[in-house]
Amino acid sequence: MMRTAQSSGTAITNKPKALLMYNPDWLRYCKRVVRAALGFDHLLRPECSVPTQKLGSVYGGWVVAVEPLLGTPSPIVLSFGLGDDISFDQEISKVFGAKVFGFDPTPASLDWIAAQELPPTVRIYPFGISNFDGEQTFAVSEDDTRGNFSTKMVTGKSIVCNVRRYSTILDMLGLATIDVLKLDVEGAEHDVLPEVLGSDVLPRQILVEFHHWWHRTPVEQTYRTVESIKGQGYTLFHVSPAGHELSFLLKR
Repeated sequence: MMRTAQSSGTAITNKPKALLMYNPDWLRYCKRVVRAALGFDHLLRPECSVPTQKLGSVYGGWVVAVEPLLGTPSPIVLSFGLGDDISFDQEISKVFGAKVFGFDPTPASLDWIAAQELPPTVRIYPFGISNFDGEQTFAVSEDDTRGNFSTKMVTGKSIVCNVRRYSTILDMLGLATIDVLKLDVEGAEHDVLPEVLGSDVLPRQILVEFHHWWHRTPVEQTYRTVESIKGQGYTLFHVSPAGHELSFLLKR
């Protein structure tokens, strides 16, 4: 099994200044600064420095804290919201020997995943996560090309899918510890995280995409949810250049 680590930090480069100005990450951050000045975005920054590694593709990758994973045999990962990119799930399984439980309730995603070759350490379940057990309506805009169904979308194509609570999923899988919880649930993070944070089984790492830039969710809601996460003993260790993906580490 291959295990690698890379430290967080800024790489030294000798590229011409003109080329640096067209760095996509730099442009994303500049856009975020403008949106924050208008009250539509945040400028949250990491609160600690830990060794990190990005796992997965440019589109579907996430940044994890390395040391807790290296110190855990077969880390347990819950990955919610798979779409048509499971590169993170495949790579965290390959690099760290993680057991990945992936969840997506949408037929398009499940059909796509069924055509992929999955390692035995990655298992897929055909339902999503919510703050109740049952069925929930998801919708996607007519011009969406990646099947980003959301419970917060009120127009477009809609479907009804099965969902489960965090506690129900833990009981079903018989899990008493979670090493990484990844949430890419298209605006439902604010509904799901209160139960996660109130559970006796707190994930060691929480990776979450916030959607204050979508579905008319105010950025104040992101601030409140971030404070709730930190209030349970987590520290923010990574913020993506666009400010959508945040990674938290349980310190207590």
